[in-house]
Amino acid sequence: MEKHVQTAKHTRQAGLVVLGEAGETLASIGKAQLAGWLGGHGYVVLRGFPCDVQGFSDLVRAHSSRISLDPARQFHGQNGNVLAQKVDAGSDAIGLHCENGNSPFWPDLCWFFCTQAPATGSQTTVCDGAAVYRDLSPGMRTALLAQDIVYTRSVGEALWKNYVRHASDAGPEPADTRTCFARLLALVDGSMHTQVELNADHSVTYSFRTPSILVRSRFSPGQPAFANSIFGPSFNYEHPRITFADGTPLPQAMRAALDEVCQRHTVDVGWRDDDIVVIDNARVMHGRRRIEDTRRTIYNALSYC
Repeated sequence: MEKHVQTAKHTRQAGLVVLGEAGETLASIGKAQLAGWLGGHGYVVLRGFPCDVQGFSDLVRAHSSRISLDPARQFHGQNGNVLAQKVDAGSDAIGLHCENGNSPFWPDLCWFFCTQAPATGSQTTVCDGAAVYRDLSPGMRTALLAQDIVYTRSVGEALWKNYVRHASDAGPEPADTRTCFARLLALVDGSMHTQVELNADHSVTYSFRTPSILVRSRFSPGQPAFANSIFGPSFNYEHPRITFADGTPLPQAMRAALDEVCQRHTVDVGWRDDDIVVIDNARVMHGRRRIEDTRRTIYNALSYC
């Protein structure tokens, strides 16, 4: 039984703040209820609910069919039931992106849990791609819909094998690289939009093709959204080469115009201790202001519906 909870808009355009009342726990939030909030608002801030890292992991598991990960991040603690990975990406500002949105392993949901909110600055940012799409000029929409975007990058052996280790259900990790690479290809699942090559040094190089305007949200299906990773970070990874499907780079003037529109719709989360943020990762992009308070502590999880 889903309990009544207090809600308020996070901004006039997008986002919903859900306030936990006395005695309520995260278990009171039903799967359909959370999906409805995401469909209507793009992202949800759960505030005032009692929680720790284990409780955060339990919430992610309760609302997900499958868990994903960033292979460059470490899980919190040694408990196999803990899904949280500590956010650690230097101190510079991070551009807007969909988590893993420049790869074939693009999860439906991106989760954050803040155990210590920053005293100053250091905010996570969110940007509703549906609002951005509505604000684009007709000419820009036409240009973006005319061609897909392709991300190409190499990933080191340790990182891609770590992903396969956690994502594959084919049994213990094989000793030889080619068998492990075959498992990686199985995870890609023969997608016509992804090409992966094994290099002589056992790194891999992939090219991932995706529309810049998405209509694949599980929560607001059919709603166009400018949701991608052309402004995104490359901390822990080689910076991807980003082109249109015909191989031409994105013009700097186009990137600047898109950034201007996105910034009009970018807001800070406004972290408080023990806040949880759930993001529709096929509609809402996120980023980060420059870290000014190094005590800020945030955990992350990725999952599929």
